Amino acid sequence: MKVLTIGNLKGGVGKTTSTVNLACTMAAFGKRVLVVDLDPQANLTPFFRKVNYGEHTIKSVYRSPEKSGRAIYRSKYKDIDIIKGDTSLRENDAADEKALLTVLQLVTDKYDVCLIDTRPAFENLTMSALYVSNMLVTPVCLDKFCRDNLLAVEEQVDGIFQTTGIKLEWRIFANKVENKRTQRQIYKDMVEYHAWPFLDCCISNGAVMSNALDYYKPVIRHRSGSPLVQDYIDLAKELLEVLEHGEN
Repeated sequence: MKVLTIGNLKGGVGKTTSTVNLACTMAAFGKRVLVVDLDPQANLTPFFRKVNYGEHTIKSVYRSPEKSGRAIYRSKYKDIDIIKGDTSLRENDAADEKALLTVLQLVTDKYDVCLIDTRPAFENLTMSALYVSNMLVTPVCLDKFCRDNLLAVEEQVDGIFQTTGIKLEWRIFANKVENKRTQRQIYKDMVEYHAWPFLDCCISNGAVMSNALDYYKPVIRHRSGSPLVQDYIDLAKELLEVLEHGEN
């Protein structure tokens, strides 16, 4: 099982929507997918399963790692299971960074891919995800804050290597892209003047995405003929290629 953490220090860049759509796209490829809602806002969970506060959640994983298999539920989509989010989750719940590792080791042969949705902070929760990950995937918006945003994430990635010795694969993709001259210039600057590992694929912006979100649906289920679906197909293929063969 390959583990991808979807993470960024900046909010509003589309981490949760990226997790939803990548999970459903990879499942459409025939991959067995586990999604983990590690953001205390728990916005990922209702896309895959009804919220039932009597069930086990990600908080159960941190409290009792040895029993954490109970926290994995089938989603409403074929080949996708979920560890549900919990709005009462706090950073100090993840003091044991190996708790998440315990549950993923139990199911490593059951899934092909695990996608972890995180909050916009590199504190205990996100660090516990990165500890078990093969790759950090960072969606960015091509705006005036993009450069500073990526400098901050890069500093965190370098810090992980310095403190743990873990060389984390890092990939970036442009999200919510519109055909604007300013965005094209920002993208050019990011690629030409920084050695940041941008993927070739970009995700376009459009009303289809917001409409799908209103219905808590992935785009591939909401409007299968949309060009946005092809964007996610291309992105998922590129990520899987990098995971399998290394540098793209």
